[in-house]
Amino acid sequence: MAFAVMSWGGATAGVGGDRRGLSLYAGWHSRSGDGEQPVVLGATDPESIGGYRLEGRLGSGGMGVVYDARSDSGRRVAMKLVHQQYADDDEFRGRFRQEVEAARRVSGAFTAAVVDADPDAVRPWMATSYVPGPTLDQRVAEQGPLSGQELRQLAIGLAEALRDIHRAGVIHRDLKPSNVILSGEGPRVIDFGISRAADRQTLTTTGRVMGTPPFMSPEALVTPREVGSETDVFALAAVLAYASSGSSPFQTDDSPYMTAYNVVHEPPSLNGLSSALREIAEECLAKDPAERPSVTDLLERFRSLPADGYAPSESPKGSERSKDSEGSEGSEGSEPASSAEADAETLATASASASAGVGGRLRRPRGRWIATSALAAVAAVGAGALLAFGPLDQQEQTAQEKQAQTKEAASSLPAGWSAWQRTLPSSKNGFWSIAGGRAILDGHTCLTYSSELYCGGNGIALSRLDPATGRALWKHPESDTTESLIGVSRHRMVVATVPGRSESTYRLEGYGVSDGKRRWSADIGDAAQGDIFRSGRSDLVLTQSWDAQTYVAVDAETGKTRWSRRASQTLSCYEVEVVNHRPYALCHSDSDTADSAYRTAVYALDPATGRPEAVVDSRQDLTLVGSQDGKLVLVDSGFDDTTSGSAVLLVDPRKKSTRRVPLSLKADQEVRGLIGGTLYFVRPNGEVSAVRSTTGKELWKESTRYSDVSGPVVAPGTEGPLYFGTPGGGFLSLDAEKGSVRWTTKARTDSGGPSPDLALIGDALYGRYGYDQLTTVDVNRPSKSS
Repeated sequence: MAFAVMSWGGATAGVGGDRRGLSLYAGWHSRSGDGEQPVVLGATDPESIGGYRLEGRLGSGGMGVVYDARSDSGRRVAMKLVHQQYADDDEFRGRFRQEVEAARRVSGAFTAAVVDADPDAVRPWMATSYVPGPTLDQRVAEQGPLSGQELRQLAIGLAEALRDIHRAGVIHRDLKPSNVILSGEGPRVIDFGISRAADRQTLTTTGRVMGTPPFMSPEALVTPREVGSETDVFALAAVLAYASSGSSPFQTDDSPYMTAYNVVHEPPSLNGLSSALREIAEECLAKDPAERPSVTDLLERFRSLPADGYAPSESPKGSERSKDSEGSEGSEGSEPASSAEADAETLATASASASAGVGGRLRRPRGRWIATSALAAVAAVGAGALLAFGPLDQQEQTAQEKQAQTKEAASSLPAGWSAWQRTLPSSKNGFWSIAGGRAILDGHTCLTYSSELYCGGNGIALSRLDPATGRALWKHPESDTTESLIGVSRHRMVVATVPGRSESTYRLEGYGVSDGKRRWSADIGDAAQGDIFRSGRSDLVLTQSWDAQTYVAVDAETGKTRWSRRASQTLSCYEVEVVNHRPYALCHSDSDTADSAYRTAVYALDPATGRPEAVVDSRQDLTLVGSQDGKLVLVDSGFDDTTSGSAVLLVDPRKKSTRRVPLSLKADQEVRGLIGGTLYFVRPNGEVSAVRSTTGKELWKESTRYSDVSGPVVAPGTEGPLYFGTPGGGFLSLDAEKGSVRWTTKARTDSGGPSPDLALIGDALYGRYGYDQLTTVDVNRPSKSS
């Protein structure tokens, strides 16, 4: 795999060689005008460049040096000088020439103007106006996140800067905190090292990606030659999220590659933004560039947003991806790379290879118990792809390191978290009574969205809980009965089903995340289940109408019906599934007789219109588990309960091709989840088996000594460790590779009750057990928190 690191990162700036991570090719301004003095010139430094007298070093890195310089008239400039070895590189010289050209085209009130340059000199150089002030990441590292007027000024200033940059016909392509200087006159955008003219092909070699992963757009990672101005809009929102929280909305400490995976596949974590600003940011961070607003539209919305729209979010801090750094620092003396090139084809292939389960959902069974709650990890890639990104920009990393007060700060527990156990509030009618017991309906009891925790349905009152304490932040009036908690939309709407106006009918209802107040209500029929999927800029709720064949899509923000479609004319369609944000209908025949063989059909529903397209038509009783490498994964569970798990079907929806993989499993094994390429099966005695989905090979089998266990969950972006829950409120963790038990916690009650629900928020593991009990433990210290 070919890759090249093209970075000025890891430079030394400030007195005494204080490592500021001065990003010289990806952000080349050092901190200025705040009491620090440039480092004195060394014996090998020139006295002048291009007629400008050098007075000291502002920073140095692997690609060059930035000097504090003055013209003969006394004008202060920042002088950028390329190292000789790169001056001899024709591609690098061409890139530097392009940077000078781009910087000249956009020189204005919102950038650092080019004063002079000579890209054809023996050692190319460029002088720009000296802009006093810290970079955004330095400001966040030393004083904490921005809010209020300061955040408003940043949002408007960056939008104004991008407006002028785009008007000049330039796409920046590397907007990030270290490339934003907070001057006394407002923010300035610097470094056009990897920018390009909107009407010109990029200099990036085919198959290479350039940028800083936490602030790159999906298209910049997957199809870098096709990026437009929309990529800067995506980066703008990521920068604002960083400014308000100190971390990128896609940040992970696993590797830059995993951060890139989050950018391409995962929703952003926007905990630091107010609800109003979060809504704008979510639109900017749409995976599809066509769905993002224009810079002009953004500027108008930023200006019209009231002052309290820039106030800090009241939602709990912390994120399932939020660790203490965006990347790891290399060995001593190494120079981290903040801007790099990687094999784009490998990225695109590997990025598409993961299953699309949702990591934070505590799911209830739909007929057979299927737990697709774990986020599958990205497929393994060669070291070249990881090295191509390299450690992230030290300026962004420093911002995270300075926020970490102790080593334990690496744990992503919600702020103020301690172990707790709570009884969930009952709704009006409590639990349905059946023969003296209590029945659990289909749907969620609790689920997580970002770092937020919601509970409701199955006799539990709809509520939002503080993940740190379990305290109810709001609770829907207990006079109402929530039958099924469906999910949370990107527009901050909690969606649930409630009893309808007549017996055996239901309504969909949407509730505001901030206060739990009902925003809309829509009659849907006799189905209490549903799921949320994306269609353009909207989140839609997929549910069913009055019959067992018609699927309905309802706008999660307004409650209005978008479309209604019958999936099959002959089969009964009881199941609603969303895989990779695409809705699917699962339909079955009602009987298995000599005259009519049992059938399972799977239809892909067009997100915009609902038009069904058959992708599976089988005579087996199939369960849709998830997806892998772009293929749907279904398990033949056996209609007569004698051949359960007899085969895996790998279905390519585009090619309409199916590959059947035989399995050798016992009849009482139920599939409980798909993580990466591994299927997990559980027996009633608690025995867990791991099976490779593509080969049917059993990887391991472990007896947990529990009467039953939940499906597994894992931390987002990983394949393990595996976490399970027990009906009595206990937890256990298994090694994903070997299946060995890592730890267990004691059950809190007897083993009676339904299968437990699990979810993770960072390192906090939450489990619903019994019928109405919720508890949490720290996965790193389970014995101390159980």
